[in-house]
Amino acid sequence: MPVGWIVARTPVLNRLMEHLLPRSMVTASVVSVYGDPARVTEDLVDRYFELTLREGNRRALAQRLQQWQAGEGSERVATIMQPTLILWGGRDRLIPPAVGRWFDEQIADSTLVVFDDLGHVPHEEDAARTVQPVLEFLGLRR
Repeated sequence: MPVGWIVARTPVLNRLMEHLLPRSMVTASVVSVYGDPARVTEDLVDRYFELTLREGNRRALAQRLQQWQAGEGSERVATIMQPTLILWGGRDRLIPPAVGRWFDEQIADSTLVVFDDLGHVPHEEDAARTVQPVLEFLGLRR
């Protein structure tokens, strides 16, 4: 779990986080969700950090993570009856690839694509490569 998430779920620290969130903590969190930390650039960290500066974002993150319960709503996954494309990073340390396989097993008409070298945000790490299965799924490219 990224360090920022741990802080957001920790009483007292989460209130402090609303007013003080070091850029280094944002950097550590972004690095932890990328499959290849070398892909994390200063510009990328700046973008994430700037998002934390928007009014209400830090508080909303803390509240969401305090409410989060592992597996919450998982019983509804099998009720999905639409064709579903599941993209997953093989190096996802936040939500392991086994969960992606579980989604694929639970959803009747699903297609799972795992990018072995990418992490939790494969679409961000390699947008050009991850858009290909999306285009195929939508019938826009063969």
